[in-house]
Amino acid sequence: MLGRSSAEIGSSSAAPSGAALARASALNLLARLASGGATLGIAVVTTNALDTTGRGVYAILATCAGIGATIITGGTTVIAADLIHGRHDERALHGATTAIAVVSAVVLVSLALAVALVSGEVAVASLVWTAVVTALVSYSSFELYIAQARGDVLVVSLTDLAMATLPLITTILAAVLAEPTVSTLMAAWAAGALLTASAQFAIAAGSARLRRSWRLAMSILRRSLRVAVANGVSILCSRIDVLVVAAVLSASAAGVYSIPVALAGSLLLLSRSLLTATYHSIMTAPTEEVAARLSNALRHSVIVVLVGGGLSVPVVAVAAGPVFGDAYSAIWRPYAVLVVGSVCICVVEILRHYLLTRLERQGEFVLLVTGMLIANGVLAALGAAAFGIMGAAMASTVTYAVAAFALLALCARTVDVSIGALALPRRSDLAVYWRAGRSLFKRRRSAAAIGHD
Repeated sequence: MLGRSSAEIGSSSAAPSGAALARASALNLLARLASGGATLGIAVVTTNALDTTGRGVYAILATCAGIGATIITGGTTVIAADLIHGRHDERALHGATTAIAVVSAVVLVSLALAVALVSGEVAVASLVWTAVVTALVSYSSFELYIAQARGDVLVVSLTDLAMATLPLITTILAAVLAEPTVSTLMAAWAAGALLTASAQFAIAAGSARLRRSWRLAMSILRRSLRVAVANGVSILCSRIDVLVVAAVLSASAAGVYSIPVALAGSLLLLSRSLLTATYHSIMTAPTEEVAARLSNALRHSVIVVLVGGGLSVPVVAVAAGPVFGDAYSAIWRPYAVLVVGSVCICVVEILRHYLLTRLERQGEFVLLVTGMLIANGVLAALGAAAFGIMGAAMASTVTYAVAAFALLALCARTVDVSIGALALPRRSDLAVYWRAGRSLFKRRRSAAAIGHD
């Protein structure tokens, strides 16, 4: 029924069992790890196909595409809330996402052409393809969030996988079959994104209601304006260190620094797999169960990101040079610092969804990310000038830590628990992984024994 409150919806929502949560998390984790591998593959291709300056330009354009897509998809939390709270049905939301994507493509391509007229530093084709990528990724993200809001982990997992692997395939083909320039590689990314978006559109077209989609699309954009601004500021905050390194040092230094930033960002795939598995449960939980479900997601996210990041530092130290090239051999140092930042970001990401979708409180998030942007920009400029890319990494990590603490303090009050109870891992949490690992080891040993017999 339309107009139900989240509490009313949550009254009939049971918490997922441990086995169900493990299966859903494992499925999404496999998809996210595969997509993370694809993202790493694109980084490897671009670093080997382009010089460090070209890689820097590519990273800056990718950052701009990410900022644009994040601003446009500010409406994803509104769409998720509309579906979860029963304000609009799925057919209407599919139509609205299509309308938003079409408008975004027209506006962004026009803006790219305008920028090209006043600036001759970047090829027109590079800017246009960046605009196309932004619109296509935005559409795919909208459709992904509709699936996540209805709890369809399989569709979310497949979408994640397609959004990463198809651009990797087209990028490899472009690097092998054509002259690898920034424009060529951006065009290849656009081609891969088009394949994903086309498949989504074909699936959704049968159920989409397009007749009133434009009015609903405008309503979504209007209601998500503050979130869109906050999201844009947030992604700019998380990428401003790359831009500052380019401005303070050089595009070549930004190209090198963009790799540890990308690697640290890949760690968030671990926590996002847990978020996907627990998202519907948290957003529809009865009031008295929200704290337990939110805390469970936060604690395990901190564990998997911290452990995964810590274990990966020596791997990056050994493999960075042979994989990316000699210019990237020392990136493990800023990466080690950014691992701590990723732990803080995973906390921010989960609480962002809780604050914007469950509570629909936008003002506090806008203020928080605006403060993060200013702080990170200033600290990154000072750090890069004094310590190079290590200074930029330290600045970002400090900013993320402060932001995570602020959001924890805010959200802990809403569920009436302490910050420590909400986010700090417990001994019993670690015991779960120990038992799972021991069980897996015993199973493998038994299988090996049977095979030997």
